[in-house]
Amino acid sequence: MIALQMKQKLKQVYRLSAVLHSLPSRMNADAVRTILNDFSPDSATTCVGDNVVELKYDLQIIVPAYNAEKYISECLDSVLSQETEYSYLITIVNDGSIDHTLDIINSYYSRYPDRIEVINQENKGFSGARNAGLKVLKGKYITFLDSDDVLAPRGINSLLRNTIGEVDIVQGSWFTGEKLGGGSHIVRTASELSGYPWGKAFRAELLSSFQFPEGYWFEDTPISFILYGKRIKTNLIPDVVYGYRLNPNGITATFSGKKKSIDTYYITELCLKEFPEFGVAYDERAFHYFLNQCTMNWYRTKQMPKKVREAGFVLESHLRNTYFQQFSSNEVNDKYLCEIDAALSKCNFGKFEVLVRAGR
Repeated sequence: MIALQMKQKLKQVYRLSAVLHSLPSRMNADAVRTILNDFSPDSATTCVGDNVVELKYDLQIIVPAYNAEKYISECLDSVLSQETEYSYLITIVNDGSIDHTLDIINSYYSRYPDRIEVINQENKGFSGARNAGLKVLKGKYITFLDSDDVLAPRGINSLLRNTIGEVDIVQGSWFTGEKLGGGSHIVRTASELSGYPWGKAFRAELLSSFQFPEGYWFEDTPISFILYGKRIKTNLIPDVVYGYRLNPNGITATFSGKKKSIDTYYITELCLKEFPEFGVAYDERAFHYFLNQCTMNWYRTKQMPKKVREAGFVLESHLRNTYFQQFSSNEVNDKYLCEIDAALSKCNFGKFEVLVRAGR
C-alpha cells in the first residue's frame, strides 16, 4: 500500500514538473549550432562510400587493429582454426599501431599468405580502419571482427549456411567475458537485429555504397539507422558465432562525461540527412527509431552542461519537424514515445527531461 502511494506521489511530482517546464525552448537554430560546435566540433564526414566489388571469396573478415599486440594472435587463431568448407579472406587493417601489432600480423601473413591480406595506414580510428577494409569488397559476405575479440568455433559455417535465399544480413548469438579463452561466459541471443557491426554477415552489395562516418564516436549508429532501413532480408540464428571481450576502458564504458559524447547528436542528424543517398524512407520505422534514438542521446549526454543538453534537444526537435512532420504524436502506439514525440514536436525541453529522467 505504501509503495503504491509513493508511486502515485511520484507521478504527481512528474506531472507538476512537466507543467512547470511547459514552455518551449527559446534557442534558435544558429545558436544551437554555435553552442554544440564550440563545445565539441562536428567532424562533418559522411556515410556514403564508393567501394569496389570483386567477389573472390565466400566471406571476407575485416579486422581493424590498433595497438592490439595483447589479443591479436588469439583473434586470428580463432579464424584460422575454423573447420569450414567456405573460402575466406582475413583483411587486417593495421591502423597506425605503435606497439608490436604489425610484427605479429606480418608473422601470420608469412605463414598464411593465401588467407590473409594486410593494409597499413596512419591512425584513422575504428571507422577509418573498417573503411579501409571495405574499399575493395572481396567476399560475397562481409563480417567485422574486432582485434580483441574472437570468432566462435564453427562461426563461419553458422553464418554462411544461413545465407541461403539471398539473405542480406545474418546475425548470430554471441558470448561475453573479460577472458574469452576459458572460464564462464554469458551467451546472448538478440530477438531483433542489434546495432553492432560484429557478429553478423552482410551481403557485399549492401555495403557497396556504405562507409562508417570518420571522426565520430558511436560510428556504428548508421548500421541500424540506414542499413536496416533499406528493404533487406534478414536471418537471426541461435548459433553462437562471436566472442565479445568486455573492455572496462572502451568507449562504451567510458564515454559518460566526455565532451565527444555529443557526437551522438551529430551522427543522428547525419543519418537522417543521408537517407535519400541510400534509398531509405522517412517512414514509421524510421520515425520510431528516431524517437528511441533521442532518448539514447539524452542518456549519453546527461552529464553535459544543461545548455549543451538543451542545444542537442533543440536540434532533435528541428530534425523531428523537418523529416517526420507527416506524423502526429497521437499516431505513436507506444505511450512513452508518444509523450517523447509531443515534447519534441513542440520543442519542450523541460517536459522531455522530465520524461527521460522518469523512464518508462
